[in-house]
Amino acid sequence: MAEELPLYMGHNLERIPRFPLPAGYRYRYFDTQMDAKSWANVVTKTKEFPHVDKAMERFKEEFLPCLTEAKKRIIFMETDCGEVVGTATAWFGLWDGIEVGRLHWVEIIPEYQGKQLGRPLITKAMQTLKAYHETAYLKTQKSSQAAIHLYRQLGWYPLVIDEQEKQVWESLFKN
Repeated sequence: MAEELPLYMGHNLERIPRFPLPAGYRYRYFDTQMDAKSWANVVTKTKEFPHVDKAMERFKEEFLPCLTEAKKRIIFMETDCGEVVGTATAWFGLWDGIEVGRLHWVEIIPEYQGKQLGRPLITKAMQTLKAYHETAYLKTQKSSQAAIHLYRQLGWYPLVIDEQEKQVWESLFKN
C-alpha cells in the first residue's frame, strides 16, 4: 500500500475555543517513566503501532531526549479512576527554518471515541502550545477527513506547500 501524502495545517494560536471536559475526566501532564508505557498503550490501541514495543521505541526516539519538555507538553486525558483514555502532545518543530509549535499525537482510544472528548483534548493542547509558541502546525492525511473537519472547526487552516497538496485540499473541500 502506498503511503499517503502528508498534509499540513496551521494555526496562529490567537483565538483558541474552549470546550469543557465532560464530567468524569481530567487532564494531567507526563510525569514518570510509567507514563511512557501509558502513551505507548494509547497509540497502540489507536492502531498507530502494531504493538506496544514499537510504540515504546518511538517514544524513546522522539521524546526521551527531551524529557524536560515532555513533562510540560505531553497531555493525558484520563477517567477520574485514573484510566488513561487519550493523549495529545503540544510539541515543537521547524517550519521554514523557524521553531514553532506542533500539535502532535492526538489520540483517543477507540472505546472512548464519540464521547465528546476530542475537542477538549485538542484545545487543551492548543492552550499548552500557546504558552510556548505564537503559531503551530500539525500533520495529517487525506484519509483523516473527520479529523481535518474537526481541526478546521477549531481554526486550523491548510498549509499548501506544492501543487500536489493543493489538488488534494481542493478535492477535500469539494466534499
